[in-house]
Amino acid sequence: MAKQLSLVTPSHHSNLLELIQSQLGSFHASEIAIAEVILKDPQLIAPMNITQLASHSKTSVSSVVRFSKALGFRGFPEFKMALVSDLSWKSAKQFDTEYLDGGITPSDSLASIIEKVTYSDARAIESTAEKLDIQTFKKVVEIFEKANTIGLFGLVSSGFVAMDFQSKLNRLSKRAISWTDFHSAMTSIAVLDKSDVLVAITHSGTTVDTVDVIREFKARGVTIVLITNTLRSPAASLADFVLHTAARETTFRSGATASRIAQLTVVDCLCVALAQRNWSGTKSALDLSRAAVSIRSGKNHTYRPRGGN
Repeated sequence: MAKQLSLVTPSHHSNLLELIQSQLGSFHASEIAIAEVILKDPQLIAPMNITQLASHSKTSVSSVVRFSKALGFRGFPEFKMALVSDLSWKSAKQFDTEYLDGGITPSDSLASIIEKVTYSDARAIESTAEKLDIQTFKKVVEIFEKANTIGLFGLVSSGFVAMDFQSKLNRLSKRAISWTDFHSAMTSIAVLDKSDVLVAITHSGTTVDTVDVIREFKARGVTIVLITNTLRSPAASLADFVLHTAARETTFRSGATASRIAQLTVVDCLCVALAQRNWSGTKSALDLSRAAVSIRSGKNHTYRPRGGN
């Protein structure tokens, strides 16, 4: 199965500076040099042509082209268009990048902490929605619909997302199994075959256990869907379909927190899209699950004391 490539659409705001910041760990040396000069003074870089940017970053024209493509653009012109759009949007919204990038400081008031945290979370959701490639998303939903079983794998923070995903899919009457450690996934590898799907959830895409799980299931012919924050990674190179998130770290907000919010956004979108494809069947399944737990809520049943006569 051919890998599905997703390109950033330049026709709308793409949160480009946040994207560059989130991908620093996956860049090569020359790409890091370019990223750093852009992040340091994007207003200075925006009017530059490709030769000027190469000179300013002490790299080469070919490096700038590779940098643009590494971010999902077709080339430098498309990248520059997105940068100008990003800066225009921030200017219109009076968005202070340094304010958010600084994270929480010792002098912040409680009101400021709440503002920064909630704004960062909202940005993670918004950026993830804009980063998702619709065609890839559609194909993943179609694959989910046809799959007999959907396997879900994630470690630590991503493991909680995998379990949440399983719960949502089960409520839609879709058979799903989640694994949150390497050994449980490997000892259950025979559960999935060529008619099934494995969804691997990983912020970095570099965790050895996650990459090894993907490799082993892929060898069995299982279709691999990856939910990740990194455009280039060992996990992404193995996956058949990649759905990208957009999460950033600040001083006291670890990648675990930011990535989980972004990953759950993708999970919710997938589940709602899947539910929409079988409207009546989904409603029946949800009604059944609600009825099954309603007796534990104290509603719609007569209280009967336990024990005695």
